[in-house]
Amino acid sequence: MKAEERGLLHSFYEAHSRITMRKYFLIIAFACMGWTVKAQDTLRTVTLDEVVITGTKSEIPVEKSGKSIYKITRKDIESSPGKTVADLLNETPGVQMDGNFGPLGTNISYFVRGASSKRTLILIDGIPFNDPSGIDQTYDLRLLDLEQVESIEILKGGLSTLYGTGAAAGVINISLKKAGDEVFSGNAKIGYGSFNTINPAVSVNGTSGSLSYLFSGSYKKTDGFSAAEDQVGGGNFDDDGFEGYNFLGKIGYSVSDNFTLGFTSSIDDFDTDFDGGAFADGDNTSEYHQVRLGISPKVKIGSGSLTGDFFYSKLDRLFNSPDFLDPTQRFINEYDAETLQSDVVLNQNLSDNVKFIGGINYQNQSFSQPAVSETDFNTIDPYVTFIFDQSDLNVQIGSRLNNHSEYGSKLVYNINPSYLIPLQNDLDLKLIGSFSTSYITPSLFQLYGSFGNLELDAEESQSFELGGSIYSPAVTLNVAYFNRKDDGLIDFRSLFDGDGNFIGGEYFNTTNEIKTSGIEVDAKINLSSNLDLRTNYTYLDTKDDVVLYRIPQHKYGTTLTYLPSSSTNIGIRHTHTGVRTQPFFNTSTFTTDDVETGAFDLIDLTANVRFDALSISGAINNVFDQEYTAIIGFNTIGRNYNLTVSYGF
Repeated sequence: MKAEERGLLHSFYEAHSRITMRKYFLIIAFACMGWTVKAQDTLRTVTLDEVVITGTKSEIPVEKSGKSIYKITRKDIESSPGKTVADLLNETPGVQMDGNFGPLGTNISYFVRGASSKRTLILIDGIPFNDPSGIDQTYDLRLLDLEQVESIEILKGGLSTLYGTGAAAGVINISLKKAGDEVFSGNAKIGYGSFNTINPAVSVNGTSGSLSYLFSGSYKKTDGFSAAEDQVGGGNFDDDGFEGYNFLGKIGYSVSDNFTLGFTSSIDDFDTDFDGGAFADGDNTSEYHQVRLGISPKVKIGSGSLTGDFFYSKLDRLFNSPDFLDPTQRFINEYDAETLQSDVVLNQNLSDNVKFIGGINYQNQSFSQPAVSETDFNTIDPYVTFIFDQSDLNVQIGSRLNNHSEYGSKLVYNINPSYLIPLQNDLDLKLIGSFSTSYITPSLFQLYGSFGNLELDAEESQSFELGGSIYSPAVTLNVAYFNRKDDGLIDFRSLFDGDGNFIGGEYFNTTNEIKTSGIEVDAKINLSSNLDLRTNYTYLDTKDDVVLYRIPQHKYGTTLTYLPSSSTNIGIRHTHTGVRTQPFFNTSTFTTDDVETGAFDLIDLTANVRFDALSISGAINNVFDQEYTAIIGFNTIGRNYNLTVSYGF
């Protein structure tokens, strides 16, 4: 595309965004006006009986939580057929995903409140998981299938006091399915969609006496489309396919009324094709294989409990590409990573108004690859949190001491008050505030890799948040202002000799201080007995633009759900992603340029119909076949569809 054409396109996007934004707030205003006329007590969608877990490591009513937590329920998942974990996260306020607009095998990054992936911790059933062989040690969301997921809680703000490294900007807690109360029940489904995508799955679960069980398996295969964009337009780029399977097994046993044991095992595996880079086709493949094994005992002690989670995970990655020096030969690179961790937590009520949460977390991470011998480090972190609950006032205070086998110790803390103000006519107002410090440990690669530096220290972060929520029988409104400061970021510098030849490099802690702030708004509104509206808006600002690469300053979305009957629902989703700045390496000048990509709007339609045990759901995504750029040099998915038939037994 010529520079003049790009300029015209950007001008169009900016004008369209301004017009769309005005229309958007008019729609919300009229929706709220409609609510004031039509609200009924029986239509309440978010009640004060809703509980969240992530903010305290224990169930707590949503009105007592002092954190910004957005919850994706199983109902939300079932009404989004064909979507992935990354797709659903991209629709939540304060979250921007990268890679989910390409073929299924595209690398996924997640940005919470403008922070890079390594500042958001992924939990599976409350346990941190990541990839010790990666440069940033982040978790690969492509490994997880939505068929295994019961709910997802997205907590915004720092929480290293409870969860340790990586929880600087947010925590994404993915809760897997649990056994049902019946002796035997199950579900079988098969989905088919664009690009010859097929997705069968089956699960069985039940409870008999002291024993409960759940076994779930799924398979997904797609021909995909070319990840790289063909600039010439000859149509010669190959499709990049994806094939994967997932297995989850859970067994629970009640030894007595006060002692239970849980066992978890899972296998996640996928193979995918990938191209040579921006605008470059390639005959490359990768294979990922992950195994997780865990045991979780729980003992009731008086008015509290002592729980333990002991997990082992192993992740193997293999990349197969043509050899750079001899294209007739293949170059294979393998990465092997292992994590052993235990988390023992005492959750105890000290009085009617004071709860104590204390524990100790141990992790051992190791990895190896052909160029690096096996390396590892250990962390041992004791932590304590006190929750003071006095009438409508709730205050959470906590601290954690990170003890790292390489750089020593790091102390973090948080204070998080909230106050619930009952108003009139079943209307409640909650005010929240928090200040927290967090840290991100250097990765094994940054410490021991080819350019490793054993003198690295942990990155540090400080987060401040103020917000409020309104709860009523027909509307829930959440507003939050946040401010985060990141220090000591780990970067890489290249070293050259006197003739300008590259002779190596090293990782180091920068002295830069990056400040990011923003506003998040989300609302759920019952417009009538069979019409629901859910909407959100996020604004981001930073004093260092490099932080917001591929992250929009403005993003908003709305979902309208219509229920013509108790067995049928129809939904329409609009997502607006604002203008973004992206780095792009210019091969003609051998420089990295900042390129602005235009805003884009996507419309998705979904429908679900139930006939007793049989359910049929379908979706048409990107209904208007919007052309847009997510990552420069790579294709984005156009109009696509999927249809799923499910049977419960």
